Amino acid sequence: MSMEKTDALVVKSVEFMESSLILTLFTRKFGKVRGLAKGARRLKNPFETSLDLLASIKLSFIRKNSDALDLLTEAKLARRFRPTARNFRGLYAGYYVAELLDLATEDYQPLPDLWTLADATLDSLQRRPGVAARVAAFETATLDYLGEFPSTRACVECGQALPLDSMTNLARGIWFELDAGGVVCAKCRQTKRLPGLIPSTIGALKLLETGRRAAHAIISNAYALERLTSALDERRRDARVFATELADLRAAARDDRDAQDSRALAEYEAAPSAARGDYRALVERYLVRTLRRRPRAFDYLRFALGEPRDEGAQAERNDADAQARQTEGANV
Repeated sequence: MSMEKTDALVVKSVEFMESSLILTLFTRKFGKVRGLAKGARRLKNPFETSLDLLASIKLSFIRKNSDALDLLTEAKLARRFRPTARNFRGLYAGYYVAELLDLATEDYQPLPDLWTLADATLDSLQRRPGVAARVAAFETATLDYLGEFPSTRACVECGQALPLDSMTNLARGIWFELDAGGVVCAKCRQTKRLPGLIPSTIGALKLLETGRRAAHAIISNAYALERLTSALDERRRDARVFATELADLRAAARDDRDAQDSRALAEYEAAPSAARGDYRALVERYLVRTLRRRPRAFDYLRFALGEPRDEGAQAERNDADAQARQTEGANV
């Protein structure tokens, strides 16, 4: 056993016995961690009410060598997730981010960039507009870091190139193979048996790439803010620097980060509503196939994102979800 310290996000909480909690946390250094917080539900406890869902915390825990739960010993709150009044879209989107982190990652699989993106996304969701674009950036980055980002520029069966950059008709149809994870050319669609084949559009493919580019920019902006914040903390040791001055500088740095994030997300937000609807239809089905289960957050995600619903494709998506559930049941 060893004592570990790391930044963490609380992604799941379950009551255990009379006074404790079993927590699933996504940490910067260790990936997903499951731990027991003894006495966390008592009025006086070592966690200082810092274990709310989606809270960003400074965590100390004892890592067990066996399959037993790790033991959480201390948690200090860095930021609570409290969207502004009536910001239900940001709230539900935050729950979706937490569920993706839980479903898509393995225990002790470090993904520090994904942690940084998740932390920045949750911070922005509670304060900023553009919920749909931020969620798309997080979805595509999750697929990217898990090695599941689909092929958007070449047929996954024969390798024939798709000139995506020169294709300006976003409504143009394209075929996508869920099992293979990418686009399929017309020849392979006609000559090969592809059970996971579904229709999509060029607009959906472009927004997949747009989300991934935005995610990388958001991560870079987040690291830049961290470096600047650390430099400001060093200045705090100088007695000649007023606390109010440092607070103003921190606020200005975060506002600058938000402005840069907004520029990175502008391409997604400028896309036609039909293209965004096509993106959602594609990415939701691909996530269900990749995760081998349907995230429960899908039930209210349409409301959270405010995106158009493709009623014509809803039956097909429901069929795909049912197939994923059957696959999950067969694997259990």
